[in-house]
Amino acid sequence: MNHKIKYVFVALCLMIAVNLSANSNGLLWNSANDAYSMGQYETALNDYLKIEENGVHSYKLYYNIGNAYYKTGSMGKAILYYEKALKLNPAGEDAKTNLQIARLQTLDKIEVVPEFILSTWIKEIRNMISSNGWAYVSVALFAVVALLMLLFKFAPTTGQRKFSFVMACIVFLFAIFAVIFAANLRANANSEDEAIVMVPVSNVKSAPNATGNNLFILHEGSKVEILEEAGKWCRIEISDGRQGWMQMNDVEVI
Repeated sequence: MNHKIKYVFVALCLMIAVNLSANSNGLLWNSANDAYSMGQYETALNDYLKIEENGVHSYKLYYNIGNAYYKTGSMGKAILYYEKALKLNPAGEDAKTNLQIARLQTLDKIEVVPEFILSTWIKEIRNMISSNGWAYVSVALFAVVALLMLLFKFAPTTGQRKFSFVMACIVFLFAIFAVIFAANLRANANSEDEAIVMVPVSNVKSAPNATGNNLFILHEGSKVEILEEAGKWCRIEISDGRQGWMQMNDVEVI
């Protein structure tokens, strides 16, 4: 009996803690939004960051943090949080637009190596909704498949059975694609292989040490892909295909 009372007490404490945290985050959110609307961007930013420190991770939060950093002139941080927002919701048009605007303020104008047109189309379709959205779509499509299979089994005519079977196969194929898109977006959201340069100037070197030759330089706000890490250094690649080594302290992972 005593053990049951302890479990109930612990559960109640957890529920109270969760409610208090939610109320605290709600107050901070309202306070931050009010401060932002009044042009008090530093105050708004501090409140948004406190919400993030409390373990909240959402598209809206990252988008608002990016806006606050943009208003305070921190382009690197603004780009970082717009990218974070788009990792959670690639379909976020507001974050896409503001990210493009913020990138216009950066010094590096790096060309993107063109990719296969089919790959681009697939990515555009994948990024139309979030990973959760694709998961819901897949569940709905599998439900349709189940209904079509029931129709196949109980349809009174051969023509109806053939039609329901063919449609079930087509819908099943789309459901599989939805599952793949959901899993891929989820994996991207949890990945740590992309980063943003956070320092005004960073020298990209030929080797993971200070004595390596300078290959090129990157400025604050540039996006890099982290290929490997070696101590305090990481080997990176930028969108035009160039690679080199830079200090981990110069970048922040998206």
